[in-house]
Amino acid sequence: MRFSDTMLGAMLLILGIAVTAYARTLPAVPGQQYGAAAFPTLIGVGFVCCALILLVQGLKARSVPLVSFTEWTRQPGALVAVGVTILCIVAYMLLARRVGFIPVSVAILVVLFRLLSVSWGKTIFFAVAATLVTDYVFRSLLLVPLPFGMMPRMPW
Repeated sequence: MRFSDTMLGAMLLILGIAVTAYARTLPAVPGQQYGAAAFPTLIGVGFVCCALILLVQGLKARSVPLVSFTEWTRQPGALVAVGVTILCIVAYMLLARRVGFIPVSVAILVVLFRLLSVSWGKTIFFAVAATLVTDYVFRSLLLVPLPFGMMPRMPW
């Protein structure tokens, strides 16, 4: 499946505006010149800039269809994998605050690793390790408050 520059630019513009608008609602970090909104705002502004470039390029090449199907979309399970990935993102958005970052992240990584046919041993190890490293980096180094949900506080 291939999206034209016009289609990608429009989607990226919407995403960039949404990320930037949501970043403004994030709390400030006491004692810091930058808060939790700094990086998401930069990312959102970057999305908007890239979107504008894509839109200009897409509008110049008007004869390109908005969506065209390529070879990989005909492979068995390819579109299912895309759908599962999108469902995992939606599941994180809906469950992270109630359940907590750590259990939701581990569950999503297990689903995605198994979708890629990673063995169960490697799946469990890398899902737990990646989640704990991500939790440590965001919570301790970047001071981004991840949701605890039903989980007890981690030692970091």
